[in-house]
Amino acid sequence: MEQPIHSEHLEPNDASAMRTYRHNVLIVGDTRSDFWAADLGEAFTQVQANVRVLPLEPRRLEEHWFEYRRGFINLHIDEPIIQRIRDQVNKVSPRLILFLDPFGMEPAFFKAIQRDLKKKAILASWFSDCRRTSWEGIQCFDHVFYTDSSMVDSLVKARKGDNKALKYLPLAVNEKRFRPGGVDHRLNKLMFAGTITATRKKTLNRLRLRGVPILWKGPIQHRLWSKWRGYRLDTETLNRLYQEYSVTLNLPRRPKNMNGVNFRVFEVSACQNLLLTKWTPDLELLFDPYEEMVVYRDWDEIPLVFRSLMYDPYRAEEIALNGRKRLIKNHTYQHRIQTILERIGQKAC
Repeated sequence: MEQPIHSEHLEPNDASAMRTYRHNVLIVGDTRSDFWAADLGEAFTQVQANVRVLPLEPRRLEEHWFEYRRGFINLHIDEPIIQRIRDQVNKVSPRLILFLDPFGMEPAFFKAIQRDLKKKAILASWFSDCRRTSWEGIQCFDHVFYTDSSMVDSLVKARKGDNKALKYLPLAVNEKRFRPGGVDHRLNKLMFAGTITATRKKTLNRLRLRGVPILWKGPIQHRLWSKWRGYRLDTETLNRLYQEYSVTLNLPRRPKNMNGVNFRVFEVSACQNLLLTKWTPDLELLFDPYEEMVVYRDWDEIPLVFRSLMYDPYRAEEIALNGRKRLIKNHTYQHRIQTILERIGQKAC
């Protein structure tokens, strides 16, 4: 069976062929954990779309409790949160509905949306999480975008062998949200900024015991109160942390990310700081791992790599600069929007 090509989108879009989309667009996604929905909405407005973002978040106590126990929101067809989505769809009358990580929605819900609409809408989904891509609701989308090449097999299986609607589309960054500047100098320390899981905490403590000058900031997932509040680091805090320290460490979470690249890779590169990240197969489709960032293959390599970077700060600064250049050229949300519009067949205006 022919598999989708993962690298065809990587060439920068031709500025003379930039597409516009003068239609209503509804983006449905969880807005608590990252800036994905908001930044994607802003990018759509720049192509003249009329955009609304519908937060996919629990409101009632029982919805919060279900999410806490299961790790995702109860999106059964009879749940109030599903009805809120249907009501919003009717108000907006969108031409395109883009669901971000829409795990758990029943096929009956998507059929109900199409029945409610006076004009047929394009239903698309964009998956950043490898864990539940075998979900049967994937069959209901006209277009499925995925951020990790390891998702292909489960997606093709869930769509019963139909891979024409599948498209590899990595994550991106809002270059206005994450940008260089604001700090006078960088401390010669390794920084990790993100959710502190039990596994990550173990690795970070091991690095500290190995003599690595490492600091970490972020919500602690294995503490009940932090998990319940859904706390996250805001843009200003992340911008400062990414730039105050000489090197930013990235610890991808498995099985959420297998071959793919998470948000932190793009955010740190946008801030023009040096990133030390775990090597993954998809990384080489997006960046040059040795000229635009630095990689490790096992956590035992991190102390050696970090110390070598501290011996040559000018080379480290050059790598960080190259990483930002690549990001601005290829990996902003404007690039991703153009890929989406090309995929759904919108003609250039």
